[in-house]
Amino acid sequence: MINNQWIEAGTIENFKENNKKVIRINDELEVMVIKIKDSFFAIENKCSHDEKPLSDGKIIDGEIIECKYHGARFNLQNGKALKMPAVTPINIFKTKIENGKIYIQID
Repeated sequence: MINNQWIEAGTIENFKENNKKVIRINDELEVMVIKIKDSFFAIENKCSHDEKPLSDGKIIDGEIIECKYHGARFNLQNGKALKMPAVTPINIFKTKIENGKIYIQID
């Protein structure tokens, strides 16, 4: 596993509002990066309820992602599970912008 590394996710101009990008880190980890307003969020692309891809879901109120399959909801800022059937939070990752590029920290 990659630990404590910043991985490039793309350039700022490649992200439009609510545009999701999935990055495969390795065989065990996919990260979804999304731009909402002027912020970037990075979460593990897996619902904690049934492991379906959250990238198939929709954004609600600018800070919540809803799983398309069973309606579980998660806060993009802290990963907290907000709606059943999910009770376990999802993994989140720090993001940073340098020289017009977005990076995610895998730790």
